[in-house]
Amino acid sequence: MSIANPTQSGSGFLTFNSMPPRIWLTSSSPHPPEKALLYWKEEGFDATYFPYTPHDQQGYLRTLKALHNDLELGETYALICHGEAASVVLKAAIKPMPKLCALVAYYPTVLPNPKTKYPSLLQIVVHIAGLSQISAPPETCEWKCYRYEHCTSGFVDPAAKQYSEVEANLAWSRTLACVRRGFKRDVDLETIVEEMWRGKYDVDVPEQGSLAVVKNMTQASPHVTILPTLEGGMGRKKLEEFYREFFIPSLVEDFDIRLVSRTIGVDKVVDEMVVSFTHTDEIDWILPGVPPTDRHVEIAVVSVVTARGGKLVSEHMYWDQASILVQVGLLDPKVVPENMRKDGLKRLPVVGAEAARQLVQPRQARYNGLLKEHGLMEGLNGVNGTNSVNGA
Repeated sequence: MSIANPTQSGSGFLTFNSMPPRIWLTSSSPHPPEKALLYWKEEGFDATYFPYTPHDQQGYLRTLKALHNDLELGETYALICHGEAASVVLKAAIKPMPKLCALVAYYPTVLPNPKTKYPSLLQIVVHIAGLSQISAPPETCEWKCYRYEHCTSGFVDPAAKQYSEVEANLAWSRTLACVRRGFKRDVDLETIVEEMWRGKYDVDVPEQGSLAVVKNMTQASPHVTILPTLEGGMGRKKLEEFYREFFIPSLVEDFDIRLVSRTIGVDKVVDEMVVSFTHTDEIDWILPGVPPTDRHVEIAVVSVVTARGGKLVSEHMYWDQASILVQVGLLDPKVVPENMRKDGLKRLPVVGAEAARQLVQPRQARYNGLLKEHGLMEGLNGVNGTNSVNGA
């Protein structure tokens, strides 16, 4: 068996610093996984595929053990393997494989013994399909593994009927984290989010802002989903239109964002923030179709941005829409359906601006006011006795 050498960006002594990290993908399919190869290349890796050949086990093992031969001084490589190939690679990797820094195995047909120990410097992750594979609990294994309880083998292959996009994306994040740890490679995702923020919130001209947002998006069907109102879109064209026509023009004069926390993961940035504004004009993406009420609103918002190869793949935004409706006068917590009032419900379990204020400045007196109002705090020796549903 032979493998074509991937393109290198340099040659000679100590030129490895200019070369993209090397990744090999392997499975029993004779066809290269073009989408997976593209994803890795977008992330800055030199990705190459070689097939597993069950009829030529010895040849495959020789190829596997020779992957390091053409690496330069200081270079390392990673392996991503599936199915039967994953079983073979996991067994071979028990003994140190020169220059192998990371190994990711998707649903190997034979799992390692839970007590199997791998070389201490090798980053390893095993993805297990819970519906088709029996395994020891992940916490009892000496090697890192994740179970996907609702999936069968093949769940990360977009061409397979077993494909499950949610779990495939989760597995991708874990795989990317493992590989980056192996190569000791850090990526600055915060810059991507900051550029998106400037386009969305800091540009007065909608045409300029919308173009600034979408220019940092992937070409392959990026999407933005605003969950409470189902606003947003898929694809650069639709998203440019959404930001230009609805999102940016809806930013009223006193619209303000206060960033409370930012969590940066391997391919995601999660922002926790407080958004405040006075409802002096229609805000299409928060209160679509609702005429101005001149009410002030404060709401806690979470944004989850996913990036790949330095480009935005998606953004999901969440907030408590009931809290906004309370604050603009469209929902009265004291108006309870008669059948529920007869069963003892005194008010709807929803709060207003105090929720956002509690996020910024926690106060014990604000907790558990709804429990107290329904008599559920009685007998607790005065604990939280000063709580108020509308505490400042």
